[in-house]
Amino acid sequence: MKDTKINDITNNKNEAPKDSEAAQAGDSSEEEDYEDIDEDDDDDEQMDEGEEPTTCLFCEEVFPLIATAIDHLDARHKVNLSQLQKKFHMDQYSFIKLVNCIRANKISAETLLSTEQTFWEDEKYLKPKEYEPWLCYDYDVLKTDGAEAQPSVAELLQQIAEQSKLLQQANEDMERMRSDYKELLQKVHEGKDSKSSGEIVPRNNPNFDKEYFNSYSHFGIHHEMLSDKVRTSTYRSALLENKSVVSGKAVLDVGCGTGILSIFASQAGAARVVGIDNSDIVYTAMDIVRKNKVQNVQLVKGRLEDTDLPEAKYDIIISEWMGYFLLYESMLDSIIYAREHHLNPNGVILPSRCTLSILGYGNDTLYAEQVEFWSDVYNVNMVDLQKKSIEEPLMEVVDAQFMLTEPEQIANFDMMTVDLNYPNFTHHFNLKVTKSDRLTAFVGYFDTFFDMPAAVMFSTSPTETPTHWKQTIFFLEHPKDVKEGEVISGKIVSRRHKEDIRALNVEIEVFGRKQKYMVV
Repeated sequence: MKDTKINDITNNKNEAPKDSEAAQAGDSSEEEDYEDIDEDDDDDEQMDEGEEPTTCLFCEEVFPLIATAIDHLDARHKVNLSQLQKKFHMDQYSFIKLVNCIRANKISAETLLSTEQTFWEDEKYLKPKEYEPWLCYDYDVLKTDGAEAQPSVAELLQQIAEQSKLLQQANEDMERMRSDYKELLQKVHEGKDSKSSGEIVPRNNPNFDKEYFNSYSHFGIHHEMLSDKVRTSTYRSALLENKSVVSGKAVLDVGCGTGILSIFASQAGAARVVGIDNSDIVYTAMDIVRKNKVQNVQLVKGRLEDTDLPEAKYDIIISEWMGYFLLYESMLDSIIYAREHHLNPNGVILPSRCTLSILGYGNDTLYAEQVEFWSDVYNVNMVDLQKKSIEEPLMEVVDAQFMLTEPEQIANFDMMTVDLNYPNFTHHFNLKVTKSDRLTAFVGYFDTFFDMPAAVMFSTSPTETPTHWKQTIFFLEHPKDVKEGEVISGKIVSRRHKEDIRALNVEIEVFGRKQKYMVV
C-alpha cells in the first residue's frame, strides 16, 4: 500500500509540469485576447476623437476628421464656431439645433454670418434627419480652446458693434410691435375724429382702463385729493360763491369719486345732481350721500362713454379731471365726450379752462440726488439707469428760489372748444433768464380757471401754495450755465402716447440737443 501511494505521488509530480505548461499557454492566449480588446478600445477612442468622414456644413467636401472640417469652415467659409459661440452664447444643444437647421433649410454661410439673431432655436431642430459627426462633437471644447487667448481691442470693438446692432434690431422690433399694437387699439377704441393731425385719436377703452379705475378704489388717493385745500376749497368756492349760476340747474359730476363735488353742487342750490364714476369708490360715496341726507344727488357706477344716465342733458358739467403736467391720465377725453353728448345748449363746464406753463430751473442738490446719484451707488456704477431716470419726469414740489427764468405759457385749453387732439401740440418758447446759475431742468405746471360771475382760480406754480399735483421736473442730461438777461430759446413737443393713451410723450429741444420724456 505504501509503494502504491508513493508511485501515485511520483506520477502526479511528473504530470504537474504538463498542467503548468497548459496553464501558461492558456494565460498567453488570454493576454492576446486582452490585447485585441485593448486595440479595439483604442480604435473606438480614435473614432470618438473624430476619425469619421465629416461633410462640410456649407459645401460638398468631405474630411476624414471633424477637426479638419472645423478648420475648413473657418478658412473657406469664414465661419468660426468659437466666435459664433461667444456671439450667441451657444451651448451644446444650440450647436445641435444649428447643424440640423442648416441641413433642413440649406442655410448658406453668408446667411449665418449676416444674422444678428438665432433663427435655429426651435425645438424641432433637436431632431436630425440623419446621424453625422457634427451632432456628436463636444462643442464645449471650443470654450477651453479659446479661454487662454484674450480678445484684442479690435475684437472687443467688433463685439460692441454687434451688441449695438442687436439693440438696434430689438428697438426696431419693439417699434414694429408698438405700431401693430397701435393699429389694434385704433380698431377697438371708440371715436375716430382727429381735426388737426389726420390720425385716429382713440377714446379711452374699457379693455385698457380697468387698472386705471382700480387705482381710484383705494382710500389713500382720495385722502390725498380731499386734504389738498387748494384744490377742494377752490371747487367749493366756485359753486357756493356762484349760486345764481347753479341754482335750479341739472349738474353732471364726471368722475365723482367720493361725491364731494356733487354734494357741493347740491349745497349751491342745484335742482338735480348726477355723479358717475367707474371706480368701486362710488359705492362708498353712495353711503356718504345717504348719511348726509342729500336727497337730490344720484350716483351711478359705470363708464360715462357706455352708460345710460338718468337724464340725457345737463346744464352744468363739473369734474376734477386734471392730472400731472395737467394732461396725464387723459381724463379730459371723458369731459369732451360729456360736452358732446350731455351738455345743454348754453351749458357751462367747470373748470372753464386750463393753461400749461414751463420755466427754467437750477437746483444742483436735487440734480445730484436724482440724476448724478446713479454714477456711484454703494461703489457700483449704475450710470445706465441715469438716462432712464431722466426720461421719466419727476413729480415733486420744487423750491421757488431756484427758478432761473420767467415762466411761459405753452398751451391753453378752453373746455368749450378743446378737441381730442389736445395732447398733441408744439410750442416754441423764449424764456428770459432772471438769475445766473446752472440750468439743470425745466419745470412744468398748470393753472385752472373758473370763469364765472365770482371768478376763482388756482395755480400749481412753484410760487403758489403746493398742491397734490406738485410740479413736473424735466431734467436735462447736459446742464447748462445761463446768465441773467439772456433768453433761452427752444421747442417743446407733446404727443399722446401711442400705446398707453393716458400717458404723454414730451420732447424738449434746446441748446442744440433733443431730449425725450414720457409722463407716466
